[in-house]
Order: sequence, then C-alpha cells, then structure tokens
Amino acid sequence: MLNSTAIITGGSRGIGRACVLDLIKAGAKVAFNYHQSQKEAQELVNLIQRSGGEVIAIQADVSQKQDCQKLVDQTLEKFGRIDILVNNAGKHTESLINEIDEAGWNQMMDTNAKSVYMMSVLAGKVMRQQGQGVIVNIGSVAGMFPRNTNTAYGVSKGAIWTLTRALAIALAPQVRVNAVAPGRIETDMSPMDSPQKRRLVSQENLRQQIGQPEDIAKIVAFLASDKSGWITGQTIIADGGASIM
Repeated sequence: MLNSTAIITGGSRGIGRACVLDLIKAGAKVAFNYHQSQKEAQELVNLIQRSGGEVIAIQADVSQKQDCQKLVDQTLEKFGRIDILVNNAGKHTESLINEIDEAGWNQMMDTNAKSVYMMSVLAGKVMRQQGQGVIVNIGSVAGMFPRNTNTAYGVSKGAIWTLTRALAIALAPQVRVNAVAPGRIETDMSPMDSPQKRRLVSQENLRQQIGQPEDIAKIVAFLASDKSGWITGQTIIADGGASIM
C-alpha cells in the first residue's frame, strides 16, 4: 500500500478514524472528509503529522454532489492520484420505516446510499483512467437483518449490498469493489454507555465481546490491499457471529 492514496469519507470518528489510522500505518497517503466534526478532524491530522504521515482533512457533506466533487478534486490536487476509496460516512436513526418522515428518510438515504454511488462514480472514473483502484463500502448487517427499531436505516444499508455488486460490474476490470457489513461496533453512533448494555451486547455474538472500530478497519485494509486481489463484488459480514445465533 506504499505510495497509494486513499479517500475515506466520514474519517474523523469511529470506524472511519480507525480506517484512516490503519491505512496511514500501511504507508498510504490519506484524504478524509468531515461534515461537522472539525475539532476531531484536526486532532486526527495533528496526530498523524506528528508521526510523519501524509494526510489532509476536507470539510464536505458527501450527501451533496458538489461536495463529493470537491473531495475528489482536492485529493488529486494534493496527492495526484486516487488508489483507494472507503465509503464510510453514515447516519443512523432509530425509527420504523412507517414512522420516519420524508425529510429524515431523504437525509438517511442521501448520506448512507447516494453518497456511496456519487463518490464511487467520481473516484472510479479516476481509477479507471489510472488503470487500477479499489473501493470498499461500509454497510451493516442491518441491511440484511433489519431490527424493528431501525428498519429505515436497514433499507439504506441494504442498498450497499446491491450497489457493491453493481459498481463491481460497472468498473471492472480496472477497479475492485467490495463491502464490509459490521454488526454492533462501539462508536458514537452506537455507544455502550452502561455496564448492563455492555454485558447484553457482548452476549449477542459468538465471540462474547464488543466489536471495536479497529476490528472493521483491519478488514478494510485487507480488502484495499493486493492480498485480496481475487475478491470483488462481495460483502463480508463482520459481526462476531451474531447473525448466525
């Protein structure tokens, strides 16, 4: 992954932040966007620069096409190429599909699904011109097994499964496209804020543990590397075995 350049959406916190750190550790240059978390983004940039890594943080709302284009353009301006795209930006709302209002529905679909389409098309065009590239989408097991409290979120993440396959077909043979579907991961989006909740969540999977952002980042790094060169169009479920219990 040395000399590669990666774009990671939603890179200032949670899984995105872990992916930024993992790819930097592997030798990549990284551009990541943040929407509102400027403080966290700057702290991450400072941390990486102190260790000698090459990184830029770009304010962008990836639910908007012009901001997706800005993210791609500024990455090219800084680093000259795009080898890896990690579509991580996401929004979560606990709501039944028949209870969420239209504005909430549109915002969730735009952030969780449309941004993946727009970023992949824009970055994919650059990758095809270069002759190679890798896209990794962050989905969710909720896209396959929606719970009764987050069915709207599940629909938006379910789109990632199909988008991953469709993009793999459309961008072949130069670009590989895969996805990771995490189960419960301890992030700001899914806080484990009491001993009781931590105990209950750890009992939901076969590993009897609570998933961490770093667990997903390791899989992303594998899919972004040449070690996964014969894998494309696939979604890897990473939930500690919860989906088969």
